[in-house]
Amino acid sequence: MKICGACERKLPDDSYSVEQRGRRQSSRRCEECVAAGNQLVLMTKGRTRSEEDDCPICQLPVPLDIKQSEMRPCCMKLVCLGCALAADKRGMWDCPFCRTPMPKTDSQVLAMIRKRVNTGDPLAIWLLGIKYEFGQHGLEKDVTRGVELYERAAELGVKDAHYNLGVLYTIGDKVGKDTDKAIRHFEAAAICGHVPARHNLGWEEHKARNYDLAIQHFLISAKLGHNGSLSNFKTLFRSGLATKADYAAALRGHQNAIEGMSSPDRVEVKALIN
Repeated sequence: MKICGACERKLPDDSYSVEQRGRRQSSRRCEECVAAGNQLVLMTKGRTRSEEDDCPICQLPVPLDIKQSEMRPCCMKLVCLGCALAADKRGMWDCPFCRTPMPKTDSQVLAMIRKRVNTGDPLAIWLLGIKYEFGQHGLEKDVTRGVELYERAAELGVKDAHYNLGVLYTIGDKVGKDTDKAIRHFEAAAICGHVPARHNLGWEEHKARNYDLAIQHFLISAKLGHNGSLSNFKTLFRSGLATKADYAAALRGHQNAIEGMSSPDRVEVKALIN
C-alpha cells in the first residue's frame, strides 16, 4: 500500500504506474489522479508567500536576499532595511518596529533572544539555533545544539528552521548527509511558502532527471521572485523541456514579484550594500 501525494489515499501498489511507484510519497500520484489531472498537494500549497514574510512596517514582502532585511532580537520582527534606513533618516535609532533601544553588545543581543526563548517564542528558538550553528555573538560554535534548536522550532511551525535543516542535511559537512531528510524538510518549508526551499526542491528533482517536477517547482518559485529559479527555468526551456507558455508565465510572475518587493527606500539600501 502506498499513499498518493495528490488525493492522499492509501492505495494498493497496482493503483500506480511503475514510474510513479518509484517516486516519494509527496511526488507520487495514483493512476486515477493522473487521469483526472489532480495536482500534488506539494504543488497546490505554498504558491504564495505568507503574511509573516511581510515587513511589519511597510507591509511589503521582504526581499528574498537575506542581506536586505534583519530579524530584530527585541521583538522577533523581520524588518526590511528600507524601513530601517527610513527610520535612521528621521533620527530614530531604536528598533524601527517596537522602539526598544538597540543592543550595544553581543551579550545584550543574546539576552534579548534568550528572554524570548524562555517564553517559548518559536522564532527566537530558531534564531538562537543560528547563533549556535555559526558561533555568533560570542557563542562557541555548536552545530549539534543548533540542530536541536532548529528541530524544536520546526516542530513549532517555523519554516525557516525546516529550510536550515534541509541545507545542513544536503551539504552534510556539519551533520551526516541525508538527502531524504533534506528533501522532507525542504518540502515542509515549501508548503508554507518558503521560496528558496521550493527552489532547492526543483534542483533536487532536476538532478534526479524528474524534469516534470523540477519545472513545476521552478515555475512556482520563479513566480515568487527567485532569480535562480527563473534562470534554471530558462535553461529547461532552451533544452526543450519547458513550454514557451510556461516560460512566459515564469517571466511575468517573476517581474510582478520583484515589483511587489520594491520601494524607493529598498532601492536606496540595495545600492548602498552592493
